[in-house]
Amino acid sequence: MVLEDTTTESNIEPIEKLNTKVPFVAQIKKNKKYVITGVIGLLITMIGLLVIFGSPSAATVFKDMNEKMLETKSVTIDQKLTMVSAESGSAEISSKLFVNMKSSTELLAKGNFTLSIAYASSPMMIGGDVIKVGDSSYVKYSEISSSDAAISSSFTTIESKLKNNWIKVRDNDQFAAMASTPISSTVNILPTPFANLTDTQRKNILTMLNDDSFYTIEESSKVDTAGVTAYKYLLTYDKDQYKKMAKALSGYVSYFKSDDSSDSEITSMTVWVNINTKQIIKIEYKGTTSSGDVTGTITFSGYNQDKAVEKPSDYSIESELLN
Repeated sequence: MVLEDTTTESNIEPIEKLNTKVPFVAQIKKNKKYVITGVIGLLITMIGLLVIFGSPSAATVFKDMNEKMLETKSVTIDQKLTMVSAESGSAEISSKLFVNMKSSTELLAKGNFTLSIAYASSPMMIGGDVIKVGDSSYVKYSEISSSDAAISSSFTTIESKLKNNWIKVRDNDQFAAMASTPISSTVNILPTPFANLTDTQRKNILTMLNDDSFYTIEESSKVDTAGVTAYKYLLTYDKDQYKKMAKALSGYVSYFKSDDSSDSEITSMTVWVNINTKQIIKIEYKGTTSSGDVTGTITFSGYNQDKAVEKPSDYSIESELLN
């Protein structure tokens, strides 16, 4: 489970003192799947056929879901994630990203985000738009602020220099690096390299998901949500089986990372699956990490839409704007 020097004016508090690392550890585990095949007998009545095809069972929908999800070419992911640490406070991230997963080497994504850090030393709020094209990410801030009066004036000055400019994200940049968190957390929390898998790779992943020990449906119920009828599943999973699948995915897809050494664990997971499309609607989870507790909600919408994702035609470097 993985989560992911500037120069200031003389009257601004040194940015080094504002540096805050956001602990992010969590991994959502995908659901087991094996393909259902069979032949409907000639003696089944029309009423029986309507029951079978009009309202498939929870087990059938669950089994069909993973194969359907592996066909996904693009999807919009709305994520809300909270990390709470007894020592350092909390961090909350909200993001809504359109993610294109057709390539196994180049992830395309665009959307918006807010990052709220409630650490006693450096409380801050950062928000804006973000674009990712392959290894390059770009951010355009709409807000950089702090509720701490001691550093608020410094943040106001920084915001005035960075706001509404497209900035290329670089690892050593203070705020631009934080802006990469929404995309990196989405990629690392969700094993989402779907449609870019080859037939052989997809077969290997499905074989792992088909293992009876991968997931267990503890409870299931039919519900109405987001305007559709869905099955709601309370799941448990085998951590070792998930690590095995994640390691395989990281070998197939360069931008998905796997961490075998992580001691993080999902303690509660609920998944909603559209009965008609067999696609995931929403995932809710709770977990523990070495840094604290984590809770999250991930909503999926707009499957397989065709949207252009391109880098900004004009962008700056954070340090240049702050000089």
